[in-house]
Amino acid sequence: MCSISCPGHQGAGVFLKSEQKKIYKKSVCNPEKPFPQMIIIPFFDRATQIVPNCETYPKHKTALALMVFYHHWLKWFGDEDLLVKKSLEKVMIEWDTKKRKVKKGFNLEGEPRTDVTINGLTRSKTMIWVWQGNFHRIAESSLMHELVHIALRAKYGHGDADHEGSKYSGWTIEHTAMILEAKESLRSFDI
Repeated sequence: MCSISCPGHQGAGVFLKSEQKKIYKKSVCNPEKPFPQMIIIPFFDRATQIVPNCETYPKHKTALALMVFYHHWLKWFGDEDLLVKKSLEKVMIEWDTKKRKVKKGFNLEGEPRTDVTINGLTRSKTMIWVWQGNFHRIAESSLMHELVHIALRAKYGHGDADHEGSKYSGWTIEHTAMILEAKESLRSFDI
């Protein structure tokens, strides 16, 4: 039995206990400096984003997107051991203005693909690359998708590269549904 004060039940508000406010204020995009630039994401212990310009994305929008993701993750899957929260605390998001091509990968159904254009890529247990998305909105990017890979790595030691396929375990249709729900929340914030 767990009471309301249990760490796994604090929700996305657990990130609002920031003790690095001075660092956040100083970490801003500077259009006079060369790009890409690394910006600290507020409310997340060591999370950062690498931006190709000062429009992609203001740090407060990225922070809100991470909170929305965690809120939905908790609702759908929980995080009793706080492994997902800890990964989000040190995530590095590299935003890009262009899509990329990779030699091989999997589609959402787990089918192998070659020479495919991608919108996002999980590079390590805490680093992701994300195309900025249609209409220059986080909701239209693959951020929520890549964060599921990060969360699955935290929980199971791998990000389940084949998604809903059968080669790896972890990603289910519930994860895909959670992404759609989280994106709708971002759209309601016009992010």
